[in-house]
Amino acid sequence: MCDNESKIQWSRFVSGDNKAYDWLYSTYIQCLYRYGLHFTSDGEAVKDCIQDVFTNLYRNRRKLIVPANVKVYLFVSLKNSLLRYLAEHYRYGSEKAEVDAPFLLEPTVEDEYIDNEQLVRQEKMIEKLLSVLSPRQKELIYYRFIQELQWDEICKLMNLNYQSAQNLLQRALRKIRENFDIENLDI
Repeated sequence: MCDNESKIQWSRFVSGDNKAYDWLYSTYIQCLYRYGLHFTSDGEAVKDCIQDVFTNLYRNRRKLIVPANVKVYLFVSLKNSLLRYLAEHYRYGSEKAEVDAPFLLEPTVEDEYIDNEQLVRQEKMIEKLLSVLSPRQKELIYYRFIQELQWDEICKLMNLNYQSAQNLLQRALRKIRENFDIENLDI
């Protein structure tokens, strides 16, 4: 998420632009949900608190200023909402209220699923990128970027002189650039 874009949208939202409000909600909803799950495993409570945060933002938008960091502002708002919810929930329940809710560092099931999904997507993209290279170019890229070998080690392994290894790498990178729009890759 681009912080400058978030600030622009926030400013528009404060000025009354409902599309900017929608943008903020759709942009931050998933990361807020994952963040909230670090405080409680009750996904419904997290959803309710996120809804409260955005409802309060909408209700009080005329009084708001553009925060230095929109994401941090939303995280703090959600954390405060969750702490209020947990204190209220436990006040009427049989368990003792835990005012300072523990921040759970274990990744949630959703975090693990998303990480795995991203890893699979990255692996497919890398396979696609490497498919245009010769076996020799793939080998050089493997040694240089996966094994992180030094040039002299690569030259020994591939029986190349330094300049030939450099040329082979440059040709491989040029071939990838020619076949793919590198700047717009979603890796």
